[in-house]
Amino acid sequence: MTRSVFRASAWRRRLLWLCGLRLALAARALEAAQTLPAYQPEAQVSGSLSSIGDRTMRPLMDGWVAGFRTRQRGVQKGGRWEHKSDGMAFGALLFELADMAPLARDPLPSELAPYAHQFMGDMMKSPLLVQVATIGAGPAYVAVNKRPGSPLPQKVKEFLSFALSEDGQRIVAGIAPFRPLTFEQAEQEKAKLQGFLPTLDPALLAYRPAATVSGTIRSVGSDGMKTLMDRWMRDFRRAQPGAARGERWEHLGTLNGFHALISGEADIAPMGRELWPSEREAYDSVRPGETPFEIRVARGGFNTPQRTTAQAVFVHEKNPLARISVPQLFAIFGGSPEITRWGQLGLGGEWADRPIRIYLPPRAAPNAMSMQIIVLKNQPWNAAAKEGSIAETARSIASDPAAIGFGGFEEGGPGLKALAVAARDGGPWFEGNAVNASTGRYPLTRYMYLRLNRKPGEPLSPPVKEFLRYVLSREGQEPILYSGYFPLTAAEVEEELAKLE
Repeated sequence: MTRSVFRASAWRRRLLWLCGLRLALAARALEAAQTLPAYQPEAQVSGSLSSIGDRTMRPLMDGWVAGFRTRQRGVQKGGRWEHKSDGMAFGALLFELADMAPLARDPLPSELAPYAHQFMGDMMKSPLLVQVATIGAGPAYVAVNKRPGSPLPQKVKEFLSFALSEDGQRIVAGIAPFRPLTFEQAEQEKAKLQGFLPTLDPALLAYRPAATVSGTIRSVGSDGMKTLMDRWMRDFRRAQPGAARGERWEHLGTLNGFHALISGEADIAPMGRELWPSEREAYDSVRPGETPFEIRVARGGFNTPQRTTAQAVFVHEKNPLARISVPQLFAIFGGSPEITRWGQLGLGGEWADRPIRIYLPPRAAPNAMSMQIIVLKNQPWNAAAKEGSIAETARSIASDPAAIGFGGFEEGGPGLKALAVAARDGGPWFEGNAVNASTGRYPLTRYMYLRLNRKPGEPLSPPVKEFLRYVLSREGQEPILYSGYFPLTAAEVEEELAKLE
């Protein structure tokens, strides 16, 4: 190689190095321009925060909680702030021993597998993994339990928001071997924290024991209420240490609860739906002249798959109708229909004489039974209704401009439009959304129940009565906020408490 060729080669190498340096500086400048925002509290929170998990994460968790408490002085470490082993993290979440479980690695399949069983009724197949830092070539997480369609407890959300803020990531930068997240990573993780938080009625009263009670309570029923029942009993026992679970404390399904009542195997049967006419008949055949004593304890959720949710009324997306009343639904879906054409609902032009075609999910399905009870008052369906699976019903409505049907809001999709609904002709009409469902203003909301065997005039057993009083207290209603369901209003609670006397 001649000297001139060598010099040219060296010049090219230097030029490439300078180009690379400029690109790196430009990338750093771009990243600097996208600095993380400082922590801005969404709300002031109080109470204890608990954390169980990975020893490697201890310096981060301690640093974060110290920094967090300078901005949220009402928060303190909970009774369990233990970071001894990564093997503790998933047990802490499975049995809800802690609010958070830090983990400096990806979870193992064997750690995730039990979720499908433990939280089957909650439809929670895995914890929510929030990446809060990088370690080595992989992520470091704080794992939390978050039910689909429900929010995180506000204090947990605030803590994680702090960890993902400029303040929290500055702490990460000072603790080896962790590295802060990029702007894009942090923003992606923040999005995981979002969820509709319903309002807890400020008029709800705190639990005040009417008496000191002791004894066991047997409960058999809804898998969707298992977590709530476990939480209610655990917290109730702090106020009433003499109370305990009975020999049967099983939550595998609503039907199980109904049969446990009939056979006398349960003191309480949590049930996530209305009582069906056939069940009332069966109950009467075993206990003539009686009906199960029922207490509403929560409102069904909104847009939460395979759980008790508000019902949507769907039409084809090109249908100009925007709203409908429950009496009009009765006149369409009922066995003696009085509304058969769209013009009777106020549509004109080409719609005026167009026949209404009705599509139903299976009549024995919970949402169809619910509509038959709420809208038809247990009367028969319109004989012209076409019945199909939930998926078939949605496809039929989406492909037929003259169609009307119903289902959970989660079953909506392309081609479908949900109507605003009024309880009475003349309104007011309410859109089907989380706010209107949570307050009960949307008329086609549903309830969760605790049902019991109780003869008319017969008093409730003292431990059962006090347990029900606890569930209907402010402390009992507060956990419902994070369950995928909605708490009752103070007025509804007052109605249910009156039944206990």
